[in-house]
Amino acid sequence: MIIRVLPQLETRADWVAFCRREAPYSLVDTPSCLVDFQTHFLQLTLFQPSGPVRYTLGSRRSIDPAWQLIKRCDWSLSALLEGLDTLDFGSNVRDNELLGVHTDLSARRSSPRDPHLHAPDSSALLRPLTRFPSHWNLKSLQQLLVNGQFRDWRLEQDSVELTPRALLVELTERPTTWSARLAGPRLQLSYKQTLFASLIPDLTTDTTQRTNRLAIPALAGR
Repeated sequence: MIIRVLPQLETRADWVAFCRREAPYSLVDTPSCLVDFQTHFLQLTLFQPSGPVRYTLGSRRSIDPAWQLIKRCDWSLSALLEGLDTLDFGSNVRDNELLGVHTDLSARRSSPRDPHLHAPDSSALLRPLTRFPSHWNLKSLQQLLVNGQFRDWRLEQDSVELTPRALLVELTERPTTWSARLAGPRLQLSYKQTLFASLIPDLTTDTTQRTNRLAIPALAGR
């Protein structure tokens, strides 16, 4: 999976911008955490040397208790996690002062077993391309796609639906099966030597504010 990486969630503006995303689901650098704001619940996965710990906070009826808890911690993810670390989850957690913001608020702590869970430091910085590479490898193709430096996306197989976003996921999960080669102005994208899509690289796209850092552990360092 390709996941956005945010530097922090320490202000109200940070949280509002995060929740306005199409999917409020991101890794955070400091503290090292995965934040997932579901319908009514806030799920925090804290990465630690001893292994990740997951906190699930919220209400079945409303998103308001989770928001009130964030506000109570002065909009600081760091303060929220520090408070959660002091709780005794073997007792009635709701009675704790930290969570005393709404009678409907529940809190759980668990150990996630997701084998694809990766900390933010496994991510890679994908800067916009400044020139065409002499050879299109997987990283340069990722840079092109994630920064939108192309035009005229074209599917070459009538029976296959493939979007640039889906291709980014494919490149992460199956990095050795995809290849790219230039044919005139078009960059042809093939899976196991079968042409699936093509595009025209275009470095004139304005990428000033779009340098992307994504969690792509399968390709980090390639």
